[in-house]
Amino acid sequence: MGRPAFERFLTPRHLAAGRAGAVTGVRWGGDFAAWDDLLAAGRERAAHVRPGGAYAIDPTAGLPALAALFAVATVPDTVLLWASPRTLGVTGREIAPALHALPDDGSVPLAAEERPLWGVCTSGSSGAPKVAVGPADEWEQIALHAEAAMYADAFPAGPPEALATCLPLGFSAAFFMCVLPALYLKRDLVVHPPHDWSPLYDLARDRRVLALGVPALAAAACLAAPAATDLGSVALFLGGGHLSAPRVELIRRHFTGAAVSNLYGTAETGAIALDHDPGHNRHVGRPIPGKSVWLTGTDARGIGTVAVAGPGCCRRTWRPGSPPSAPADHVTGTDYGRFDADGNLCLEGRLDGAEKLAGVLVRPREIERHVLGLDGVSDVRVTVETAPTGLEFLAATVVGSVDADTVRAHCAALPEQHRPSRISCASEQEAATVYSAHGKL
Repeated sequence: MGRPAFERFLTPRHLAAGRAGAVTGVRWGGDFAAWDDLLAAGRERAAHVRPGGAYAIDPTAGLPALAALFAVATVPDTVLLWASPRTLGVTGREIAPALHALPDDGSVPLAAEERPLWGVCTSGSSGAPKVAVGPADEWEQIALHAEAAMYADAFPAGPPEALATCLPLGFSAAFFMCVLPALYLKRDLVVHPPHDWSPLYDLARDRRVLALGVPALAAAACLAAPAATDLGSVALFLGGGHLSAPRVELIRRHFTGAAVSNLYGTAETGAIALDHDPGHNRHVGRPIPGKSVWLTGTDARGIGTVAVAGPGCCRRTWRPGSPPSAPADHVTGTDYGRFDADGNLCLEGRLDGAEKLAGVLVRPREIERHVLGLDGVSDVRVTVETAPTGLEFLAATVVGSVDADTVRAHCAALPEQHRPSRISCASEQEAATVYSAHGKL
């Protein structure tokens, strides 16, 4: 008989980690539930869950999603996919709020095989999503690793007393870095809208808070704040995008006293590197202690594919409609990188980032890095677009205090084929028009 994912959840050791005499739980929008009540609700719903079955949980469903998580995770040898059936493109049967039983017809070719499994969709999925899959009985290890290896340096006065995020909990970073540490260490968890950071401000008045977001949403929150806000008890971890000097300056000016860190990682690898002094645009920090990070297939410049092993790494990947990849003892990331003389990881483009333009190979990330070197640029995305005539061209969307002519002049230093021919610029105040709801250009 296998083990449930939460075999040791809420033992006396975990109970002691909560605030003395306080009821800890999850505040999601205007709703609140204690962890004990979510666990009790999950155990009730577990009657509908069978050992060996595969289940999808809709992470957008609010507190019922966390009760559904307990329902599956307290049953041995289950497969728990933290994504809605619609996202997966698989037909499921709703057996409880947010909880869907997946068919046992081979369409989900994942078997627990004496160990419970988790699965999360990668944020860059398009078309058929890619799902990172790993053993769920390692969740406690992932939570404790985040506490010891990532949060300790940001909280010299002691560990965070609460965690908060404006990211959808379907994001792997939000799940692994906020949900699991809050759950296993019985901390308060606050999930607030991207456009309303007031719950974080309230939380930070009397507690040390780990807040997870992305640069664009943090910048928008700063501009929406009526005045500078004292967040001296907050460590703000930002991932999923460029953290440029203008963004760091804006955040530190409006969120006074907050510790700002740049986080790099993927759904497949978990968190990889952390930079507690960002804004230089040279590297993404040193590898996180406890994670093995190396490069494979390096060239003469020392650039190779980023490979990772350790807590939070998936063991296989799966695209619905295809068989899952073979298990491995490490994960090859989606980026090329190199190490500088100080041991920092420098990214050098994506494995899937090269595109053909008029027969010439271009790498949009290299062009983005060049544009980010221009004073006043906060963020940029370069893409290959197709005109109505069928001709392809490079387009750049730039956020910051620059105009198109200035960006075009800066790009004159690039080879002609690497110069964007269409450049659109937006200020930080106008950024909502160019970002997705998840803070991506």
